[in-house]
Amino acid sequence: MKRSNPMLAGIALEHLSIATLETQKSDSLDFHDVAVWQLEAALNAAFDAGTRSARMAIESQRPSPEEAVSVASTTPLFVAKGMPLVPGKMYLRLYHGRTDPGQNMDDWGFVGPTFGPLSCYVHTYCCNFRIHGESDDRELWLDKYDDMIRWDGCFFGDMEVFVAGDNDRA
Repeated sequence: MKRSNPMLAGIALEHLSIATLETQKSDSLDFHDVAVWQLEAALNAAFDAGTRSARMAIESQRPSPEEAVSVASTTPLFVAKGMPLVPGKMYLRLYHGRTDPGQNMDDWGFVGPTFGPLSCYVHTYCCNFRIHGESDDRELWLDKYDDMIRWDGCFFGDMEVFVAGDNDRA
């Protein structure tokens, strides 16, 4: 017999007054009448639990500050913050950053990385973004996460493809 998930069993008990989710092979024990508001509360509790679980999984995958530095420094096309950009060359910059994809933004978030110089920017099926280096075969894929771009454990709501001016910096 498959054991039920303890978290789901707790939600069933709290919101639906169902003592167990185990099959008991009895109609009176396996079938329950529940009000729609109880069902709604149970579904909301399950959704919230899933959201918390996903957030914890994202947190556990986020690189430490030391790892983040090494990820950035080994990423093709990454331009270190503050470095001058080559005037007349194309770059891509991420904006409105956050570390939690579910964060409600009360402000603009943080400015993300700059990549370049680029020869090409490709957007495929509204799912991934691919950028190509100007003078070689280096390329970088930026993945979409929900309605944001994910890079290096952070999530960005906007991006800009631009040609650098005389005094622009990463």
